[in-house]
Amino acid sequence: MRFHPLFYILPFILSILPQFISGQDYPVNVKEFSPIRKRVYSFSKLDFITSEGEFNEAICTLVIPDLKINSPPFVAIYYRRENSQWFTESLYRKRLRFSFKEGVLKLDRSNFWDWFEIEEIKIVVIY
Repeated sequence: MRFHPLFYILPFILSILPQFISGQDYPVNVKEFSPIRKRVYSFSKLDFITSEGEFNEAICTLVIPDLKINSPPFVAIYYRRENSQWFTESLYRKRLRFSFKEGVLKLDRSNFWDWFEIEEIKIVVIY
């Protein structure tokens, strides 16, 4: 049985190759913010549904006085259906839509596409 010549060279190439591969390093572009703060807003069905049975737009606007314009927040929305576990928006959609300016975080109404089937909503903001 004869092996192809690359069969003998391949282990050598594979042992040297990782030494030449390195990740990209951007020390100039990295800025660390500390301390990091986390806020969790909890809303029950009574909070996000009005007495008329409509979605309460008030939960789309969150006032966070120490939110800085040069440090974008991480925002996640967690939902819980009746007799169910928590799930997050990111499981179903690619991104959350929001804007922030001068201490006010404004969530797009389209983030709450499933609100009528939900029992509880938590909005987590890390900034």
